Amino acid sequence: MEHFEWLREFIVNYPSLQFLAIFLGAAGGGEIALVTLSFLAAQKVISLPALVFFSALGTFCSDSIWFLLGRTSGVRKIIAHRYATPTMEVITQALKRISRGNNLVMLIFAKFLIGTRVVTLFFISTIYEKYSKFAEHNIVSIVVWLSVVIPVGYLSGLGFTYIASVLQNIYAALGFALLVILVIIMLQTWLQKKLIQTPNQ
Repeated sequence: MEHFEWLREFIVNYPSLQFLAIFLGAAGGGEIALVTLSFLAAQKVISLPALVFFSALGTFCSDSIWFLLGRTSGVRKIIAHRYATPTMEVITQALKRISRGNNLVMLIFAKFLIGTRVVTLFFISTIYEKYSKFAEHNIVSIVVWLSVVIPVGYLSGLGFTYIASVLQNIYAALGFALLVILVIIMLQTWLQKKLIQTPNQ
């Protein structure tokens, strides 16, 4: 929980930078960062409307950067490397299978998997002819993703406050917060193993 406390103290001490913290956290931190920020929103440390807006903006900008990088010749060469190709192939084939060729569904599923975001965006950059269409689909996938992740973090923050006040034990509340994070990681890992498997498995 050291990272959580550090982030909380940073935002409390530098409230003018909370928007930047949300933006960067959503852009680079994924689900855990967003759950943590939502947790802090429930604690009234940060503004919930600001969390929704800047996390959406940060995710959209980050996704756009990876998408555009995927169109460059340098990244194409890396992807085509014999060590990178098998991993890329496993992930993309799994996403193709579950999405049945629907790019929007593929983007939504990719948001909930661990460690596939960049690879998926590199792959997506090869099948979208226009960035504008990708942006349109990506906005929808971000809305779906945030609609799940933010409530989980926010309700966890409310649960933390309730447990701490009822039991008058901060360690029990911290244990609850850690349990929520652990469950999220386990669910993501299970989902990834369930989806990214060969047809013969």
